[in-house]
Amino acid sequence: MGQIFRYCFWDLLRSRFILAYFGFFLAGSMGIFRFSPSASAAFGALLSAVILLAPLCCQIYGTLYFYQSRGFHELMFAQPIGRIPLCLGQFLALSAALGLAFLMAVGIPMAAYGFSAGGDVRLLMVFVGGGLLLHFIFLALAFLVAVSVEDRLRGFSTSLVIWLTLVFGYDALVMALVMKFSDYPLETPVLAAMLLNPVDLERVLVLMHLDSAALLGYTGASFQKFFGTVLGTWVSLGALLMWIIAPLLLFLRKLTRKDW
Repeated sequence: MGQIFRYCFWDLLRSRFILAYFGFFLAGSMGIFRFSPSASAAFGALLSAVILLAPLCCQIYGTLYFYQSRGFHELMFAQPIGRIPLCLGQFLALSAALGLAFLMAVGIPMAAYGFSAGGDVRLLMVFVGGGLLLHFIFLALAFLVAVSVEDRLRGFSTSLVIWLTLVFGYDALVMALVMKFSDYPLETPVLAAMLLNPVDLERVLVLMHLDSAALLGYTGASFQKFFGTVLGTWVSLGALLMWIIAPLLLFLRKLTRKDW
């Protein structure tokens, strides 16, 4: 698996998509950091782009990458190499390439403009760490879709539906339920709902470190009380890791049963 990872990783670093992805986020980050009055304001502005575009790019490119690798898979399966080491090595290589592009695109403006307080460093860790986990999550979902759906058009459609559901549809459903049952105490169910969506979880964690909870009234205070604690941080991290592990396990299960 190590050789597969190294070969795919160095090959992906020359990919036009990876270079374009890095260039886009680098240009956007430099512009935002250049004209923002503080690091917190810069990360707040950059958060929307990350939670919208990073999942979309990972979902679409991950699905496309797996479909385009089918010829390579059939060739390699004829050799004494297992399915799991091959495809898991590709997943890790793609995750590392996109994650490195994202990390450098945010890290270069950080190094250029710097921070003025220790709280900004904690904000950077939450923002970058959550962003990297989002990359891994949506790449795992993309590989699961690609191995489950034979037809490419249906696969791309399924990937788009997953992205739309997690980024837009889930929030709309939660808001509709909150409005319908507004007469009941909903703090605990809403907190649980945040843990079931990785996009919302990343958004809330960053907003809590931006001290934006004060702008959200009583609900924001409830979020701050949970997500601002050590326990809340570990629970959130565990939820994000489960969003990586569960799709990967399903992907590997379907991979071993797939008739090539």
